[in-house]
Amino acid sequence: MAKIVGIVTTVKDSVAGGAPIFIAKDRTDLQKVSHLLEKVLDCAAHEVHPDMFIIVDRH
Repeated sequence: MAKIVGIVTTVKDSVAGGAPIFIAKDRTDLQKVSHLLEKVLDCAAHEVHPDMFIIVDRH
């Protein structure tokens, strides 16, 4: 079962919920943080919008 373990966005007011939310300063930072979390958490980063990635654990 897949679980969203984090959300990375550049638009602070666009997300809410129970998963940790990481605010990036721009698109470059968004991609950098998303891919770093993907590696550190052994998860998958998925772009759902140009300003948002979700970090998903599929284990």
